[in-house]
Amino acid sequence: MMMVNTSGTCATTKLTQCRSFGISMNDVGGKFARDPEHATDLGLDDFLARKDVIRQVEQWAETTRTEWAPILYLYERDWGHLVFTDMTLTRFLLVMVFPEACGCGNFSHHDYDALTKYQGDRFMSLLKYLHHAEAKPQWVRGTYVTKANGFALDPRFLESLAPPPETTRNIVHITPATFVPSLLSNELDSIDAVLKQGGTRVPKTVRYQVLGNKAARPDVSAVWKSKNPRQCAQCGAVSTKDLMLCGRCRLIHYCDRECQRLAWPLHKLVCKKT
Repeated sequence: MMMVNTSGTCATTKLTQCRSFGISMNDVGGKFARDPEHATDLGLDDFLARKDVIRQVEQWAETTRTEWAPILYLYERDWGHLVFTDMTLTRFLLVMVFPEACGCGNFSHHDYDALTKYQGDRFMSLLKYLHHAEAKPQWVRGTYVTKANGFALDPRFLESLAPPPETTRNIVHITPATFVPSLLSNELDSIDAVLKQGGTRVPKTVRYQVLGNKAARPDVSAVWKSKNPRQCAQCGAVSTKDLMLCGRCRLIHYCDRECQRLAWPLHKLVCKKT
């Protein structure tokens, strides 16, 4: 029986699992239906903020008689992303959960409009890379919430799923025709490593369509550039510091050599396939 880690933070893995095993198996809503202490990879404030956003989207979906599932709550260099998908895996809602202002005086660190647009472009780039052959993405609709506004979604975000007026900067609506290619070469190499496990290879022509450069990245503070907490594949410990990376597949993290040794009998069955 295939087990899906709903706490996984790899967007590539999660999206491919949604297509292979179904959206319901990858729904992270259950994680936020439990007590916060069970979510060891999130602080209390982060947990409660995400839980509140999920509640708002669930209420909207129930009212409109539509189906949306939260499939990601943390990924890559996380700035607070929550990602919801419809049941066709072609339409996505992205909600950023931003921290309080750092007070450094650099306003670009808090240009939440630009940061949300950038992350929307990145996610559309990933979708186009993964889903270039069938069930192609229609759009990514993004916005953000902050502690200052009580983590409340702008009502306009869900009132209509049509592109917002250009003056509505806190809501972005990104399509395959309007996205800015935003994935770097090393990021695409990491994505390819994940896809290789399933025997998938993406044509180079598709790679060129989503390849961006660092110049497209908005200026952010050093604290926001800190890496995601990683989880040891053996003992499950979560650390904000760099963990050991499997030198062969470069996909799995460990606390130390001992955890790597203990995990090897099972991991080698997958690792050698890469």
